[in-house]
Amino acid sequence: MIPSFFLNRPFLPIATERLTLRPLEERDTAPMTALGNDRCIAEKLARFPHPYGLEDAHTFIAYTQEGIKKGTHVCLAVIRREDQAFMGVVGLEEAIGYWLGVAFWGQGYGKEAVKAFTHFCFFTLQQDRLTASALEDNLASRRILEGLGFTQTETKEMTSPAYEGTKPGVVYALSRKDFLDRYNALSRPLVWVVAGALVNEKGKLLLAERPQGKAMAGVWELPGGKMEAGETPEQALIRELKEELQIDVKGEDLEPLSFASYRYEAFHLIMPIYLCRRWKGAPHGAEGQNLAWITYADLAHMPLPPADIVPAHRLGETLKDRGIWE
Repeated sequence: MIPSFFLNRPFLPIATERLTLRPLEERDTAPMTALGNDRCIAEKLARFPHPYGLEDAHTFIAYTQEGIKKGTHVCLAVIRREDQAFMGVVGLEEAIGYWLGVAFWGQGYGKEAVKAFTHFCFFTLQQDRLTASALEDNLASRRILEGLGFTQTETKEMTSPAYEGTKPGVVYALSRKDFLDRYNALSRPLVWVVAGALVNEKGKLLLAERPQGKAMAGVWELPGGKMEAGETPEQALIRELKEELQIDVKGEDLEPLSFASYRYEAFHLIMPIYLCRRWKGAPHGAEGQNLAWITYADLAHMPLPPADIVPAHRLGETLKDRGIWE
């Protein structure tokens, strides 16, 4: 299920415009129980206990934590980033499944979560094929799946602890090839950005938080920005670090480290990443952004843009090999 590359590493949260998808934690037990103990939710799910109690949530959270550890399945909490509200769960075991509390229905959150998770499964986990199912009359879930390119493969009778007997359901599937073909069919502008991995004398990495009012507010990322016409990546990064952090960096202090190539919905991102261990000045958020000096383990609590997840692990490998990170 989970490629070996991701095992024995911190699971890095996935950020969308409004949401953070992160591993379930014990603190989610109470809100998960409060939202999940609703027949409207249980009736749409085949294996969801009803009534739903604290012990059910506790058991499920432990099960999901073990699944990520062993690489057998991935189930993530859906968190609204602006207020850190627990909203529900999205995951992949035998098939993709999700649920959100009724208070969050009809606001596009389900579509946003399932879309981000599907992209994560194909782009990051490199899954070959995904399946999902929904009750025939669950038109909202069916529209989400069909909008992502899932096609109906069969019908089946579905059961649930919340009702007696069976109800008609629909099974969907989507291959990675079909997903990529569909995704690549639309032309997207190529956007070049450059990022700097600044590591201080204590071996900690600098991340910047996108401020309120900007796209994906509350998401953490490496400092940097768009390359301007005629700039080399090094020139662009030196300029961006001066503008963002008010520090001076020389070209010889930038070491090419890694890069990201990622398909976002509206553009395709190319991002060279440079390691930097020397600069002049004390970094501060000159554009109002919060800064944090972190370790590899801290990354598990910092929602990252999808394009940054694999490069962050690669950076962790490099810093570990050099004895900088444990």
